[in-house]
Amino acid sequence: MRGLVLALSLSIVSTPSSPAESSRDVDVSFFETKIRPVLAEHCYKCHSSKKKKPKAGLLLDSRGGWLRGGESGPAVVPGQPKQSRLLQALREEDEDLRMPPRATLSDEVIADFERWVAAGAPSPETESTAAREKKPVRPPWWERVDPARVLSTEKGIAEVIDHHVAARLVAKRVEPGESADAASMVRRLTLDLVGRIPSTRETRAYVESDDPEKKTELVDQLIRMPGFIRHQSSELDALLAGGGKSSMTEYFSRALQERRGWDRMFREIIEARPDSDGAKSADGFLRSRVKDTDALTVDVSVLFFGVNISCARCHDHPEVPAWKQDHYYGMKSFFSRSFENGGFVAESDTGLVSFKTTKGEKRDAKLMFLSGGVVDEPEPRTLSEEEAKKQKAQREKFKKEKKPLPPPSFSRRRQLIEVGLDSKHAGFFARSLVNRIWYRLIGHGLVMPMDQMHGENSPSHPELLLWLARDLVDHDYDIRRLIRGVVLSETYSRSSRWPVSERPDRDLFAVANPRALTPRQYGASLRIAAMDPEVFGDDVSHEEIDERFESAERGGERFASGLERPGERFQVSVDEALLFSNDSSVRRELLRDSRDSLVGRLKSIEARDDSIRAAVWAVLSRPTADEEMREIASYLERRGDRSDEGWRQVVWALLTSTEMRFNH
Repeated sequence: MRGLVLALSLSIVSTPSSPAESSRDVDVSFFETKIRPVLAEHCYKCHSSKKKKPKAGLLLDSRGGWLRGGESGPAVVPGQPKQSRLLQALREEDEDLRMPPRATLSDEVIADFERWVAAGAPSPETESTAAREKKPVRPPWWERVDPARVLSTEKGIAEVIDHHVAARLVAKRVEPGESADAASMVRRLTLDLVGRIPSTRETRAYVESDDPEKKTELVDQLIRMPGFIRHQSSELDALLAGGGKSSMTEYFSRALQERRGWDRMFREIIEARPDSDGAKSADGFLRSRVKDTDALTVDVSVLFFGVNISCARCHDHPEVPAWKQDHYYGMKSFFSRSFENGGFVAESDTGLVSFKTTKGEKRDAKLMFLSGGVVDEPEPRTLSEEEAKKQKAQREKFKKEKKPLPPPSFSRRRQLIEVGLDSKHAGFFARSLVNRIWYRLIGHGLVMPMDQMHGENSPSHPELLLWLARDLVDHDYDIRRLIRGVVLSETYSRSSRWPVSERPDRDLFAVANPRALTPRQYGASLRIAAMDPEVFGDDVSHEEIDERFESAERGGERFASGLERPGERFQVSVDEALLFSNDSSVRRELLRDSRDSLVGRLKSIEARDDSIRAAVWAVLSRPTADEEMREIASYLERRGDRSDEGWRQVVWALLTSTEMRFNH
């Protein structure tokens, strides 16, 4: 069946290198780009020095931790992959030792770990201070780009994207893939812009239209829908609040509705003044992190500026010679005076950050941004005993009255906002947003990993990233405009199918990258696909249709809550497989036989072939292939004595298929 063919095409087969192969290329850079991100994503939540009681006594966030190991002995034996228990756990050789517990890592990732261990498990701690100091300090990549190669501001976003992507394909002698077919395009756009699959009516209208401008018209139509605000708000909330207890969806919905720029949102989030006009719930980001200043420092650096400076906490950055410990503690200083007071984020006007250098020297940190720019501030002072009493009384008073404390006359957080948005400081802010939106829509960043956008990690298309960042600033950080430009490009519109066995490198963007649906996308799409397609028919008003879509999105949250948000190395978890195999809600909510359900509709259609076509249109948003028609008809024939159950099984198979699970 076509679904099976697509499932196979979505699996990009790679042959892992042997542990010993290319071990000379495995260094601190390899650790920072290949190993640390996997440990951080899957292991640190249980095996980190930040945990009061790390599981099994094992720490994996330091070299000493993995060499010492836990209750079962050393986790890593440098140069000995077979003796390293960490690798045994990752390979799932022992059911009792299986790690991570809720995910299976790809062969490619495990091969990276094998190469790393075989090479001696290099990490920043293995590199001597002298070796780090020998690394040349050179200008960051954005200063090495020839300005003449950055196109003019008169060009459109889609035109610039396609120009730079095409130029690199020519240089690499790679022919781009063909454009996606109409059915794939309407599904992809609807998922990316409003967070759900299209209804059968929407899909067929697009596929059957011969209007040469239909893609542009569809994009503009989707962007005008209320679902666009809901979906983009959800994505921003997932980025900054994790979609959890400190949900900021209400704030983002209001901000996007008013077309506030990302710079204003950043300002309101960092100022954390919920009593300010239109900033209700904007303080959720800081409020959930303010008790852990180190975590707050890293999250702000990663999520807003695209760089992870956590390794500079204990030593100078191993990959960026220009970044010292001063940079980490300089960034931390912007939040050193922030604290929680009665459920609000407050800020004092006193307090310093001190740290010990790798040479053991004690130093007071300056307010220093990632670019090295230092912010001047008033001379620090120490409160008298009387002033300290007054300050304490004021805090208690505002806490009792459930009001936020007024900001200090000199706010360190406000200084971060100003320096972070200042064009003199290299545009970290704009480049980071561009890279995140590109990654979300295209499936691979212009810079990878996402949190390594420093001066030593050049993008695949430097001129394109600089142009998009400049354009974003010039147009007031308009997220809607950036998204529209990206999805209108030919690069975005390519098919995910590749006719030959070996796909080109992902950073060439010669072929579309299949992307796992987010929990919210999949949950909403399941509910919509399981409904009678006529619920979204031509005889229903646009307002009522949107209400039904919104209702389906809310109903899909039941399934979304049990799904893992996909990362770069996403694989369907065991929990997800068990959910769809055993949970009674699947049968009750998705496979019910009623007048308003897909199963009920399919049973009511007299001609079996028409029923099969209706099922595929509703779930997979495309016409039915001949082979599918034969296979499904044959299955239903064998289920003749239990036709109702036969249809439930067909719908279940479509809903849980690889084709349904991915945006492709």
